Amino acid sequence: MTAVRLQRRGRHRPEAGFTLIEVLVSLVLLALLLALLAGGLRYARSTWDAAARLDQLAGADMAETFLRARLAEAMPLYEQRKAGTVRALFRGDGDSMSFVGPAPNGPAGAGLYRYTLEAAGGAVPRSGTGRRALVVELVPHLPVLNDSALERPADSPPDRYELMRNIRSVSFRYFGRGDLRADPAWHAAWPRTDALPNLVEIAIVRDENEGGTVALTIGLRLQAGAR
Repeated sequence: MTAVRLQRRGRHRPEAGFTLIEVLVSLVLLALLLALLAGGLRYARSTWDAAARLDQLAGADMAETFLRARLAEAMPLYEQRKAGTVRALFRGDGDSMSFVGPAPNGPAGAGLYRYTLEAAGGAVPRSGTGRRALVVELVPHLPVLNDSALERPADSPPDRYELMRNIRSVSFRYFGRGDLRADPAWHAAWPRTDALPNLVEIAIVRDENEGGTVALTIGLRLQAGAR
């Protein structure tokens, strides 16, 4: 009797494995999960790109605020050269500009610093050919007696900071009297050594998807003798 019951149970035991319907249902669920995962990855990528874009815009706004504040406070200081002449501590051409101004929280603490603004290549990550960065170099202002007061001493390496990344070019112009008898006009390079310009224009060229061209016109509030 016991053997017969065991034999009958063995005949009615289902075989191990999946049916065709179970396999199809599993494939459908897997396809749905993959679709949701791909959508989530696309959303995360778009969120990351948007955050990076906002960071770039915030960086550009901070750079503009920095330039306006520091240039507005450029000081009409003079230093004597070896020949006995004096010159203003300001130098500007189309590619770069140097001036002296205060910094409330400079690398060496609060005080006067020499600022140098220019475009530098090779400092922009993931940049294409020709992409550059607007940089500023700071070094504490220590009056020295030499032929070029804006040249930093050899033992005072500058602190270098990127103000704006991924730019194509930057150019400077200067407004004021080229000499005492001339009418105020724009100059590609500042010609005077006895005075600062009244205005400085900074044109920063970027791609449209990077924010386009930025043009800043900044008045030097502390200039003296420019008229």
